[in-house]
Amino acid sequence: MKYLINYTGVRFRGLLLGDIRNILREPVMLMFMILAILPLLLFILFQQTMDSFALKTWQVTQFSSYIAPLILLLPAYLIGWVTGFLILEERDEGPLLALSATPIGKNGVAIYRAGLAFIISAIIALFSIPFLLPGAGLALSLFLTTLCSIQAAMVNFILPAMASNKVQGLAMSKAINLFALAPLLAFIPSTWRFLASPIPGFWIGELTNTPPATGLYYLILLPLAMALHLLALLMIYRFFSAGTER
Repeated sequence: MKYLINYTGVRFRGLLLGDIRNILREPVMLMFMILAILPLLLFILFQQTMDSFALKTWQVTQFSSYIAPLILLLPAYLIGWVTGFLILEERDEGPLLALSATPIGKNGVAIYRAGLAFIISAIIALFSIPFLLPGAGLALSLFLTTLCSIQAAMVNFILPAMASNKVQGLAMSKAINLFALAPLLAFIPSTWRFLASPIPGFWIGELTNTPPATGLYYLILLPLAMALHLLALLMIYRFFSAGTER
């Protein structure tokens, strides 16, 4: 057992170093990693300018509050795309088949990549929230971070599950990233907005939409949001796992 744990640890360290090399040598993946951080920097630099322009042009106050949930969630989708694309690359070039014969297996590699996407997304979200949502408390910040990170893991699984090669993966990334716009649905001024609740990204907007933010509101919605995220992650993983067995 000790030998197996050490062997697995060495393999995961090797995968991590290999992932870093692959990201650095691949312009598209490196660009996605940079784009994961760039929107936050632009938000910090131009928040006041953006709010002033929206107020003068469209008579919309605090326009940045509508943009903040998008910027919070977008890195999760970009990071999940990068790790999912690494799985597609290994599938195309053969290493994934070789790894399937090791104790890690194909699913183990995908779970490792999902964990990597989860951790990187969590770090970015924790750093971003004080700038994007300065009024959020510690509990809400940690909860939003967890939801964003779970969605990064979802993208990690869904991309290789639906795309058969890197070309399809690049094309599908555009459609997948559209779901990062889902927080905007939470700003619809009607209870009909909850029809979008099966879309995980909706909850990032809903939980940052301040007017209904009462204690009872959070007490009901936080467990519901987490349950729906975990259910969606499980369903997507099973869909991915079924595809790897074919």
